[in-house]
Amino acid sequence: MSLRLCASLLLITALLLQGCGFQLRGSTNSIAKSYGSVHLINKSGDEALSKIVEQALLDTGTKVTPSSANILELLDSDEDKRTASYSSRGKSAEYELLKEIRFLFRKRDDVLIPETTFHARRSYLYRETAAVGKAEEENILKREMDQDLAQRILLAIRRSSQEDTQ
Repeated sequence: MSLRLCASLLLITALLLQGCGFQLRGSTNSIAKSYGSVHLINKSGDEALSKIVEQALLDTGTKVTPSSANILELLDSDEDKRTASYSSRGKSAEYELLKEIRFLFRKRDDVLIPETTFHARRSYLYRETAAVGKAEEENILKREMDQDLAQRILLAIRRSSQEDTQ
């Protein structure tokens, strides 16, 4: 293919994607543009999730400061681990990790996102012979769930800013 043809196809593709409403997550309406800063209050007691949410906010260019009028409250966090399946010997062969977070987002006393609950779920196979490795796998999955929940919270905040401008 010629260079001009490739460039033309790329331009047409970009125009079609733009015309159908496709946009990269956070590309046009970031939290930093809409709110500038956020005060993060962790009432959940989940320090690991709170740190991941704070870092995710900082990664968007949003300042995290107690003097902000925009307040993100992490209200409650709950984790659970249960057996998803058993081996032929009656021992746990697969575990399921569950986590939920309740939060709200407000600007001073105006609630922009009412109390909302997000859930995350992961599962992994378990072998007694690899207990140490499986414990590390469980920790990695827990971090992934925290990152997933943090991204979902940020996406909800982005949506609230879009609704605010419409």
